[in-house]
Amino acid sequence: MSPTPAMPTPTLTSRRRRRVFGLAALALAGACAGAPAAPPPAPADIPALEARRAQAPDDPAANLRLGEAYYSAQRYGDARAALGRTLLHQPDNAEAQVYLGYTYEGLGQFDSARAVYTRLAASKPSGSVKKLLDGRLALVAQHQLVFEARQALAQEATLSKTPPPPNTVAVMPFRYTGTDSTYAPLSRGLASLVVTDLSRVHSLRLLERERMQALLDEMKLTESGRVDPTTGARSGHLIGASQVVQGQFDVQPNQVRVNATVVRTQDAGVAATGTGSDRLQALFDVEKQVVLQLLGKMGITLTPSEQTAISERPTRDLEAFLLYSRGLAAQDQGNFGAATQAFQAAAQRDPGFSAAGSAAASSQQAQSASTASAGDMASDLGGGGVGGGGGGGQSNSDIGQTLAGGINGTVTSGASGLPTGNGNTTGGSTGTPIVSPPTKQGICGPVICGPQNTGLIGTIIIIITRP
Repeated sequence: MSPTPAMPTPTLTSRRRRRVFGLAALALAGACAGAPAAPPPAPADIPALEARRAQAPDDPAANLRLGEAYYSAQRYGDARAALGRTLLHQPDNAEAQVYLGYTYEGLGQFDSARAVYTRLAASKPSGSVKKLLDGRLALVAQHQLVFEARQALAQEATLSKTPPPPNTVAVMPFRYTGTDSTYAPLSRGLASLVVTDLSRVHSLRLLERERMQALLDEMKLTESGRVDPTTGARSGHLIGASQVVQGQFDVQPNQVRVNATVVRTQDAGVAATGTGSDRLQALFDVEKQVVLQLLGKMGITLTPSEQTAISERPTRDLEAFLLYSRGLAAQDQGNFGAATQAFQAAAQRDPGFSAAGSAAASSQQAQSASTASAGDMASDLGGGGVGGGGGGGQSNSDIGQTLAGGINGTVTSGASGLPTGNGNTTGGSTGTPIVSPPTKQGICGPVICGPQNTGLIGTIIIIITRP
């Protein structure tokens, strides 16, 4: 990565240079106050921005604005290249980093997007921005599961011939066979409980419940409720599990019954079964009973610590757990607002239900991040250098370079060693995004205006005397 361009006035004292930069930054912030919003770059601006970049190929500001316009036009491959040029010269430019993260999402390069957001979060931003970044990471994780499920289905012929890693277990949502729809969300809640309990066994490697759910949604099997061994074996092959737990439950007046089966993905054979029934209020006891039966028939001997861990209950409030299960269903559907409400209600009923509290915070962050555009987040984060402000300006002049260097030095770096991206899609100049990027754009160059949603007007004259 190329270093930041050298200062054009090397004889200016450091103290005086800092004072000039500080005054300039204050003047810029003052000019932003109350100013009309600067329009974001749009696809129609691309020809003019390309012409500007052609005159100065390495100008960080020109590349940033062009990258933002490419992103707006969903030309993600071109956006990635332009933003990369900005970061080559201004590695601390937070605006470019944010747009790069969103661009990686558009390309389906989720690992690279996660790396960008993780580094930005590690740069110790404000609490509100940290929550947005955490929410973006949650969204990326969910979208990546959907993307990988689609890829698995597309490559099913190959995956079906590849033996899954041994002792890898996935759990399907439990099929509800009752008539009272109130209890239907327990389908996901029970699966979550079984995943948690089996993960306590050190010899087993559990796949995320969400991974299986994403695959079943893509297979259109969630609504059908099929639980035959063939379906379990096929699902296991697609997500890389050697065994799949599938089952069903029924709720009658104050009674619950749970049945479960462990299916080998290699031959669709049944490796173990478990069943249990009791009062509805004893649902957690029934689930533990079924899990212990499965483990025993799988030939697994539990250690005392594993037995103790499995015996733990996330909550003893059945209503709280039902609310939590509803939250899982809403979260799987991408309805983070409803998920947040359900998780919060569960946590209010049982303040000791830590999983509900954590899920509420995560869903709330994801909801906020899902409505925040790249421009919004960049504006809140506060950019990194005049050249990255998107304001059009003076990055080619000595004054602009000096001011850029001064402000750039005050921003914590989160872009060191940014990846070029090696995601699972072809990085051309266009691409079909897995996630529809927010269309709302930021209205003020964050490098100049900081978190204010304002535009830049006025003139600033910086006089640097030479010796």
